[in-house]
Amino acid sequence: MAAPTPEDVRELLEGYGINKDVLSDAWITARLTNHVIPHVQEITRQSFSGIATAIEYHDGNGKNILILDRRPIVALTQIEYVLGGDNISIMNNAMIEVVAAEGILKSKTNYDEAFLLPVFAKGEHNIKVTYTYGYADYPSDVKEAVIYLAAAQALGHIGSRTGGGNISGQAYDRTFGDRGKWTEQRNDLARQAYFLLRKYMTGLIGS
Repeated sequence: MAAPTPEDVRELLEGYGINKDVLSDAWITARLTNHVIPHVQEITRQSFSGIATAIEYHDGNGKNILILDRRPIVALTQIEYVLGGDNISIMNNAMIEVVAAEGILKSKTNYDEAFLLPVFAKGEHNIKVTYTYGYADYPSDVKEAVIYLAAAQALGHIGSRTGGGNISGQAYDRTFGDRGKWTEQRNDLARQAYFLLRKYMTGLIGS
């Protein structure tokens, strides 16, 4: 699915009574490119705007399973054992089973002891993994979440410029909560967005 566009965001904003000419394409594009999309990719540790390359150093655990930081794995490029100095051993990728959706590498073990394949040997940052990950196209729910988050930021931006407030027959009402105009709508958009993104979040922490 194509990436979110200013028109997608503007269409959602029209449901809140926002004229399509209030925000320029340049403002919405900058918000998507510089804020919303990087934030979504950071909290999910995934790439939705094309296939990306990751180089990670992991601590060997002495087991047959290694969990990478990002997913889904598209292709395993190389695994190197960093043994100190220039001493590097490269593992044959044919020895590795890749569980793409879960970001897991499994060392294939032959039960004939003469042909046991090496496990991920114990050590600190001794395993260097190079791989590609992410999505070539946006999943529909991720695209929807990005649009929601961009619309929430747009409502905040417009509210700060207009000053908020409702004019009624009795008086001027300025009770919009702690965050100003459209507080509840913005919170609701954010809640919907994070609900859609929840299944993509790995719970891992890192760069």
